[in-house]
Amino acid sequence: MAEIIQAIYCDPPIVIARLGGSTAPVVAYGWEESPDPRNDGDTVIVSDWSLDIMPDGSARPFKPDSVRLRDGVLIRPVCPFVEIWARLGEPGSAEATWRDVPLTESLLASFGGDRSAINFTVEARNLKAARRAQDQDLAYGLFPSLSIRGDQHAPVALLGVSPPGVTEPMIPPGRNIPLGSIQVLRPRPNPPGPTGWPDSIDLDVIRLRYTPGRGQFYGPPQAAQPTAESPVPSIPAANAFLNPQAGWFNSDAQGGGFVVPGDTFDFFQVGGRQRALGVIDDTCEGRIEVELRLAAASAPSLRAHANILVGPPDFAPDRRPFLTIADELNDRSADADARNAALDGEELDRWVEDLFERAYETVSLMNVDHWRAARGLRRLSGDRLAPTPIAEDKVTPVDQAMGSRDALRNRTLQVPASSPNIPLPLSAHARERHRSLSAVERLRDLLASNPGRLKQLVRGAFEVESGENGGSTTMRMPPFMRQSNASPLTLAAWQYQLLMRWADQQPSPAARVAAAAPTMRPLSRAAAERQAEVLARLDRGGFR
Repeated sequence: MAEIIQAIYCDPPIVIARLGGSTAPVVAYGWEESPDPRNDGDTVIVSDWSLDIMPDGSARPFKPDSVRLRDGVLIRPVCPFVEIWARLGEPGSAEATWRDVPLTESLLASFGGDRSAINFTVEARNLKAARRAQDQDLAYGLFPSLSIRGDQHAPVALLGVSPPGVTEPMIPPGRNIPLGSIQVLRPRPNPPGPTGWPDSIDLDVIRLRYTPGRGQFYGPPQAAQPTAESPVPSIPAANAFLNPQAGWFNSDAQGGGFVVPGDTFDFFQVGGRQRALGVIDDTCEGRIEVELRLAAASAPSLRAHANILVGPPDFAPDRRPFLTIADELNDRSADADARNAALDGEELDRWVEDLFERAYETVSLMNVDHWRAARGLRRLSGDRLAPTPIAEDKVTPVDQAMGSRDALRNRTLQVPASSPNIPLPLSAHARERHRSLSAVERLRDLLASNPGRLKQLVRGAFEVESGENGGSTTMRMPPFMRQSNASPLTLAAWQYQLLMRWADQQPSPAARVAAAAPTMRPLSRAAAERQAEVLARLDRGGFR
């Protein structure tokens, strides 16, 4: 029986775009082990195969020699692709028997269709001001949603406006905030013979590309004026066209409720209270819905969707974070426990080493000395304080987290005072320690000398200690990073469970010593006979 298209899906289903003012996007890249021992990180970024968009909307594969992240002062944006895939199977067959193939123009033709059988519906919204002021009239985005046919290959701008019917629209009629653009690429047959690029790049597949905004800020006319808090205006005059009567400007940004985190908006002071300056930006969250209609298909319509997240440029793209969106999604997967259980032995060792390499790469970016002072780490008391300071340690105050009386500090290690040679001693100490522990054998040595050390230092998932808040914390790892709710950032639950399982599996100090002791293998019969002959000759020669 002939196969039919049973379903379609987007690959990947979630993409992350990053703002940038340049018209040239960042090329695709990956991470490789750094060949330079003087490099601060364990990895460097290297270019990978990318797609260049031609004037007719088709794609041309290329692999550059290097990765450029900016053009002068303009940051290059990250512009992700989304491919459409199909699931083929016989009518009435079980889903487990279906096979996944890219949805290509050739495949569409085999079912009597073409690109016009596909339609994309695009939504994009920014709800930051609406959430802070608890007023949905302050949302902005695509009203109505945008519809693009599969045979429409010119870029389509996404113009953000206020919702229809709003009495005081924040974005005045006739104005808009560009939220980027969407382009459906023109598929074309793959050239015959060797192409020079990987087989995974199929030029005939149906795909689109999202280009984010340029990283602009907008506000009312008042935001283009200097204030006591900001002598330099928050936005350029050309972007100061928002309606100050809409409810965002001069709002207390809380709407009478509790919004966390509470310090991520531009404000001015009125009577000791923070009032919103009315500034917004061109980030957004988007959703792309794909609809396929084929007369030859078993169903009249097949649908799929992908989500787009837009954020600022990556601060350090050559450094890998210890917690990623993929790690968060893995926490929610149905097979998380089975996946963890299957990871063992050398494979688990490599996972732990990779985790600590990424922790080192993260801390290598941080000015620990600054954040300890700026965050005002907690003053400690009770069982959190050691009886005496660490000898020769210069971290003060001694009773503040990370100070020389912090019970979590390793009392065999001293941190020097700031000097011309070591201006940031805590930062240097943190990098040195994380660098050392990024080798799995050094981590084993730590556990051998102090078996409970990892459980003392590493927080459990979403763990917040008593008395901690957005501006006061202990030195438990990581001490200066925050979740989106302003609580301390932690590993994902599955990461923490896997790390603790690995720690529990490590041999005791006595077992490590016994394992390291040399053992004599018994001699073979032939070796024993040769040994006896040599000893006999030595004895006859008077050497014994």
